[in-house]
Amino acid sequence: MTARTAVIILNWNRYQMTSECIRSVLAMDAGSFEIIIVDNGSSDGSAQMLPREFPQSTVLSQETNLGFAAGCNVGVRYALAKGAEYVLLLNNDTFVAREFLSEMLAVIETDPRIAVVCPKIYFADPPDKLWYAGADFSLWTGTVRHRGWKEIDHGQFDDRQKITRATGCAMLVRCRALRDVGLLDEQFWAYAEDLDWSLRFLKRGYRLIYAPKARLWHYDGATSVKSMGRGSEAMRQFLGTRNMVFVARKHLCWWHVPTYLITFMFNHIAFYTALRLWRRDFRAFVALYRGLSQGLRSSLQTTTHQA
Repeated sequence: MTARTAVIILNWNRYQMTSECIRSVLAMDAGSFEIIIVDNGSSDGSAQMLPREFPQSTVLSQETNLGFAAGCNVGVRYALAKGAEYVLLLNNDTFVAREFLSEMLAVIETDPRIAVVCPKIYFADPPDKLWYAGADFSLWTGTVRHRGWKEIDHGQFDDRQKITRATGCAMLVRCRALRDVGLLDEQFWAYAEDLDWSLRFLKRGYRLIYAPKARLWHYDGATSVKSMGRGSEAMRQFLGTRNMVFVARKHLCWWHVPTYLITFMFNHIAFYTALRLWRRDFRAFVALYRGLSQGLRSSLQTTTHQA
């Protein structure tokens, strides 16, 4: 690999959407980059069609759906072995502006302590409504302050800022920092693996930065909801609950536990219990408590997947 940056896009049964995403990436004005597509065991012919449509890309076909964390790690390992300096994890339900990557590279190169840069993210429809303008996570309460959520962009989030919660929707990662911290924790499978990674980078003294001049549009939930169909609510409820317990077990100090526990039980467990019962969604109701049980009882991996 001669490219400085490897753009890693995970696909699972979303050929048309992934194709649109790749076309926007190819239109970027960003110098040297390579596209790595990890096909997560698709059954819609993606693994055969994508390399024909985009012969300049590398397609790594997997036999089964490995989940988000392990699937991304396949691409990251390939990029590291080829000598990439940066990896860009990019959701396939997105499309990017021409200056998207160049703006993030300009930011990450200002300081070797910066491990991750995230862009300004809009909803695909309407295209001026914000999805993400940086975020912060509190170990005291287990809550995320997601700046700009559903606000119309009037330039109110145009300042570059430090953040404590990067998003796996789109994150540019310095490979040297990645080798130090390790890969995504595959035990999470999907959801909150980016939060866990953010906390691990911060613990090692790295910085996470929001770059507002880098712009991207996101079809929110298009991959997980449409691909999983009716089972998506229960699956997301299970993973979201279990993985936030994993985050707590991995990262809380003893003094965080009382306030984290109170907030989590009220804002998450009690809220979703009431919501699922009100909607008569008993599959998701059961999934909530399965997630809580597995999060508490599972043995955490003693070592993070090494880069």
